[in-house]
Amino acid sequence: MSRSFECMGAWEIVKLAIVRRRLLANRIPKDSVYPLETWMALKASVTSKNERELRNVIGKKDHDEIDRKDFDEYQLFMFREQLRYVKKESPHYREKLKDIVPEDIRTLDDLEKIPFTYPSELAEQSMLFMAVSRTKTAREFTTTGTTGKRKMIGYTTSDLIAKVDIISSALKSIGMHDGDVLHIMFPAVDAWDPSLMLAGACKVAGYGSSTCSSPDIKEQMAVMKDSGATHIIGLPSFIYRVTTLMSTETDLKGLGIRKIISTSEPLSESMRGKLQDAWGCNVLDVWGMTEFGLACAIECDERKGLHTDEANLLFEVIDPDSGKRVPDGKLGELVVTSLTAEATPLIRYRTRDMAAMVSPPCNCGAVFNRKLMKPSGRMDMQFKVGMGYKIYPVMFDECLFGNGNVVDYQMTITKEGFKDVLTFDVESKDQSDDTMRSIVSALSEIMEIADGIREDLIDVPRVRFIDIGSMEYAAKARKITDLRDNFD
Repeated sequence: MSRSFECMGAWEIVKLAIVRRRLLANRIPKDSVYPLETWMALKASVTSKNERELRNVIGKKDHDEIDRKDFDEYQLFMFREQLRYVKKESPHYREKLKDIVPEDIRTLDDLEKIPFTYPSELAEQSMLFMAVSRTKTAREFTTTGTTGKRKMIGYTTSDLIAKVDIISSALKSIGMHDGDVLHIMFPAVDAWDPSLMLAGACKVAGYGSSTCSSPDIKEQMAVMKDSGATHIIGLPSFIYRVTTLMSTETDLKGLGIRKIISTSEPLSESMRGKLQDAWGCNVLDVWGMTEFGLACAIECDERKGLHTDEANLLFEVIDPDSGKRVPDGKLGELVVTSLTAEATPLIRYRTRDMAAMVSPPCNCGAVFNRKLMKPSGRMDMQFKVGMGYKIYPVMFDECLFGNGNVVDYQMTITKEGFKDVLTFDVESKDQSDDTMRSIVSALSEIMEIADGIREDLIDVPRVRFIDIGSMEYAAKARKITDLRDNFD
């Protein structure tokens, strides 16, 4: 009996069996080349067999016959169905889309007929987005928008099962098998607890799981070892912190971790490299938002883009100024539509993430699934310095975490005369003058900073060492604070 069944009551086991029967993830053939894409093909195939309108377009095809053209038709059908649903059930969309005719959406270009949904709308009117009564919501999660107001997202039981289904498929795709154990580390995450979804997905997929929400790194290591973890998922900043502070006293490679999954924060390539060297395994990135749940997009071992959950979500990339869709490969703002959500469906939601789409196929074996080029940063986390150069946290992550002594950092922007001043508070294991010079030199070589220094509009970056532990760890901590009065 797997760890997932330990201490379970009879009724819990019955409910688990019911959920398992509903999951398409459990119908993925064992010889599937890329299970996540197979799961999406199963979703399209089952929908086609149950819905005459879609069946008339793509035919009654088995999952292994689904191609990109079929999947485009599946997404357009689901988009029309979702429009019909929200116009009837969601007070917000009933008004917003009153002049929209779902039957008019026949091509991907027709999506531009539908107005965008903005995060500010969701923050201001969360309850009006709800398409079911609160008595039918199984869970409600919140996330803080850029306005500082909390957005509330509801999930019905069916919504939760759909997320467990995609997460189970994603875990199969990264190589988890019976007997594997996923260690889940999300300290101080209070918007919603990803651990609940992940542990549930492991349970229905037959994997073990261990969860530790403590920011204490020694406690994390103890739970990980006791559970016999084979895979890790968590915030990259925290996994990096554990790695940096424990690597001198623990043989991390000897723990037998086969894969690390980074989620909920940007993963810089320098950080990825350090983690892979320390643990001796691949580190895969995941993109997701509280508005759409976990496992919206996940890397395969090729690590050349993140495979997207196109069964439940429709991804677009637009020019942030004109609002027009841009072709695959071109950077723009990511826009997402939830195709199957019941409680809080979102139509053409502007995420503020800058990304690009990657056309199939992929060397991992996926043949029709479009990938998401790793988001390069959020529009609402960009700041302008010097002659209007845009800077954002990932830029400094790449630079600072490339230094093996750096544990964490925060940066403030001030102004002295006509110059912007960037001051970095850095937790470092080595606080020597040589380390400081090395960090200052690396920061000064970042193109945006170097150009500003030459133009005499940005001062040479300033570094202040602080004791390790004096910077209290916080999930998704704001890395850059702008203290200037007038800076745009």
